[in-house]
Formats: sequence, structure tokens, C-alpha cells
Amino acid sequence: SNLLEAPSQPEQHASGPRGEIERLIEKYSALYEVPVELVRHVVNRESTFNPKAYNHGHWGLMQIKHATARGMGYDGPATGLFDAETNLKYAVKYLRGAWLVSGGNAKRADTLYQSGYYYDAKRKGLLEATGLGVDRRRHRLPPDA
Repeated sequence: SNLLEAPSQPEQHASGPRGEIERLIEKYSALYEVPVELVRHVVNRESTFNPKAYNHGHWGLMQIKHATARGMGYDGPATGLFDAETNLKYAVKYLRGAWLVSGGNAKRADTLYQSGYYYDAKRKGLLEATGLGVDRRRHRLPPDA
């Protein structure tokens, strides 16, 4: 099935924790310009919407590693990634990089999110765009003044 098929009608949010998670998913997918359906798909697969999910060093809703979150600018403890908003803020930022490297292909972005995409980003000159590093540039020496 197509990851990005639009629902036939606007979704009504449940009240309670799931509704709050849905609102946060919409907030961060909009902020990082990643399709909301892709974010929802990753959250569902990684944690079935459980903010307290933990598995072998992967934390929270999107099962992000602490080191990965730190690479995206997070400076708190690993356990802070159990907070739904904190998790989405940094994991959707990381997913955005996968989305950029994939050229907007949801299935490929999903795979890259799971496997990592540093080398793909480096090869495509997208380290800076993804927040993973600095792209090498071929500098020309300025002409003598």
C-alpha cells in the first residue's frame, strides 16, 4: 500500500495521550517538511505510539539512539527521549535528512531512517542539509588583490 495515501476525510484526534501524540506528529512533520503519513508510519512501526518504548539503546516513539539525537542537537540525557515531544523534535529532524537523501521517496526514506544515511548524504553533498556534517568544497584560490 502507498505510504502517503491521503485519508478520505480529515482525521479526528482522540483525546488523551494518543491525541496529543498525533498533534505533536503534525507539528513536527510540518516544521521539518516531512509527510505526516511517513512520520506516523515510523512511529507506529517503531513503538506503536508508546513514548516509553525502549529496545537495545533505541528510545521512545521513534526509537532513536541517544547518539543520533545528540547529532541532531539534543543535549539532554537518554531518558529524556521518553518525552514524546522531545523524541519527535529530534527524530523527525533525523527523518527529514532521510527524506532529503531519498529525493522524496517515502519507502526509501523509511529504509534510510532505519539503516542510517551518513554515507548516502556524504556522496550526495547533503551532509550540511541533513545536519550530519560539513560538505567538502573544491575551493578556488581568490585572485591576487
